[in-house]
Amino acid sequence: MVVAAGVLVLSGLVLFAAGIATGVTVLHWACVAVCAVAGFLLVRARRQLARAAAGEGARQGSGEGAALRRTADPGGPDGEPPVEQVEPPDALATTGLGDEVLVVDERPRYHLDGCPGLTGRAAVPLPLDEARADGFTPCGACAPDRHLAARARARRVPRDGS
Repeated sequence: MVVAAGVLVLSGLVLFAAGIATGVTVLHWACVAVCAVAGFLLVRARRQLARAAAGEGARQGSGEGAALRRTADPGGPDGEPPVEQVEPPDALATTGLGDEVLVVDERPRYHLDGCPGLTGRAAVPLPLDEARADGFTPCGACAPDRHLAARARARRVPRDGS
């Protein structure tokens, strides 16, 4: 559907250019109509994606209550916490940080100290960038990227308020 909308927008551009070149008003109106159909297709595609994402979230247990359950009981079928959903500003703020995170051998997540996902497991400290380079992903229970980004932002803010 998105490809079809793209083709329609390009068609609208051609109609617009032809309308300017020839001075025929009908071509401008055709451009408007074609672009309106393209917009409709994009809105419809977005709604389908939102419905698909909502269905996926329902299957995985989404929402605030589910997040609290995951924090209290980190464990899917394999006992592994979910992956933290990192916001783009937090991803940027944590790039290049040398802060240490904790990893467990043969487990895919990195954690902060005190994470329920580390209970009963021997954790190894690693710099954040090294953990990421080794293929570890952030834990959804302790949200290391969100906390490390907040810590990095706090270090950049002058303490005297100026």
